[in-house]
Amino acid sequence: MARPLRLDAQIPTPASASTKIQLAILATAMIDALGGPPEFHERFTFPLITGMQPNNNFNLPPGVWTDDTSMTLCLAQSLSLATRSGNDGTRGNFDEREQLEAYKAWYRKGKLSAIGRCFDIGTTIRRALHIYEQCSPDDEIGIVLERIAAQLGGESSSGNGSLMRVLPIGLAYWRDEGLAKEHARRSSRTTHPNALCQEACEVWTAAIVRVMQASTMGSRENYTKLDLVKFFAEFAYTDSKLQKALSLPSSAPPVPTTGEQEEYYRKHHPILLLITKTSEHYSNREGFSKPIPRTEELPSTGYVLHTLVAALYCFLATETFEEGAIMAVNLGSDADTVGAVYAGLAGCWYGGKEKAGVDDLFWTNRTRGWRAGLVQHQLVEEVANGLVVFSTKLGE
Repeated sequence: MARPLRLDAQIPTPASASTKIQLAILATAMIDALGGPPEFHERFTFPLITGMQPNNNFNLPPGVWTDDTSMTLCLAQSLSLATRSGNDGTRGNFDEREQLEAYKAWYRKGKLSAIGRCFDIGTTIRRALHIYEQCSPDDEIGIVLERIAAQLGGESSSGNGSLMRVLPIGLAYWRDEGLAKEHARRSSRTTHPNALCQEACEVWTAAIVRVMQASTMGSRENYTKLDLVKFFAEFAYTDSKLQKALSLPSSAPPVPTTGEQEEYYRKHHPILLLITKTSEHYSNREGFSKPIPRTEELPSTGYVLHTLVAALYCFLATETFEEGAIMAVNLGSDADTVGAVYAGLAGCWYGGKEKAGVDDLFWTNRTRGWRAGLVQHQLVEEVANGLVVFSTKLGE
């Protein structure tokens, strides 16, 4: 088995902010569509997924993206087109009511769906939209959000529905990490006010921001995957479940200030420990270059914690966009969402300007095939371009 590339030797592909935004959104749609067919299936019970296939769960043709992408596009378009306060005609703003209206238009009318109708929606999101529809248009948005929080703020509503769509926040507000984290939490509250969901959106968005900054403006020169591990390990979590899954255990010795830090993190960080264990004790699946952990070691359910950890595992255990995407969707269970969340981060990291006939860490014959097979890719690109315009205005 080939020795894995060191984390401290892997840096993001340099590219313009516009390229990163466009490819992160495109990547989300591609891997969402790739992961649709194995959704709801147990790991290792289906043939290895490497290309677009019919989604028999919903009787859909190959290349159809699901609710993960639709809601990502809804949030992105809301940010790009919402009316600013003051009604001066300027478009682009963070507005929870506009976000809820966008989600409702997708749910009720199929807007920003790959096939013109909503064919799948999470239980918590459906309930949140029903609460919103029962409110009066005259109700202040704060009152609406309080009603949603009162009914959906408990642990039983800690699904991945807000994490799966949060990518546009980090892409739009990448110049200001504090503002991005605040907006990530607020964006979760529209449907997933649970504290764990909010913090998952916050930490994932902050990671997107750091990758965007490292690869577009050189403010974090030589930022590596090991630095990203350190970021997750050192984040000031308030949720104990996230802290346990993403931080160093309290029993770990102090981080060395000099010397071999990667070896230290591989010995003590829970995700890196699992990667090492999997590579040492499990064989590669036929047709794939990496071993995949058992379900009990790396669940990939719709629980927000499982989704975040599984997506991050796929990113850290692989060295190219294609490799991580194939790993993510072949986890099964909520495969499309794990794939979509992985793809947003990996698209930011690996994505760069395409060069005809040249393969790189993002563009390969296979990823080009995924793009070619993606249904309604023009719509995805159109919304992504709108987000580019909005993000650019924020930087002026």
